[in-house]
Amino acid sequence: MTSSYLVFFLSGKLFGVRLVGALEILPWRRSRAVPLSHAHVEGLIDYRGIVYPVYNLERRLGMSKTGPIGFTAAEQKRPTTGRSIILLEDNHVPFGIIVDTVVKMAKLEDPPAVSAKTPGVNSEYVKGTVFDDDQEIIILNCERLIHAS
Repeated sequence: MTSSYLVFFLSGKLFGVRLVGALEILPWRRSRAVPLSHAHVEGLIDYRGIVYPVYNLERRLGMSKTGPIGFTAAEQKRPTTGRSIILLEDNHVPFGIIVDTVVKMAKLEDPPAVSAKTPGVNSEYVKGTVFDDDQEIIILNCERLIHAS
């Protein structure tokens, strides 16, 4: 079965999320910090009267290193130019993810299942992988992104 996906770059890898849940693409902006939240929660933004928790997708997918006691280790400052926040909704739960660059919207075959582990990415949040123009695209499971602890 073919579905529409929003494809984006994050740390040099291509990822995709179903377009059905994508609401808006915003240029990166600072969000309000949430004290005592998980390391992958970047903060909150208010957009058109709806409050969105914004996730640092690199941290959520385990693509960044953690410190000795489980908190995210100090990171080097990354340039924010070109980065985006994708506002999504899954089962009426709004949230946002920070990505490096939005690439395109594409019709892709739905992944059958997680066929192989993707190095450097927590497979808990991956639905599977598909290929488009000989490029591997990692399809994310949005439900797991927001509901897993």
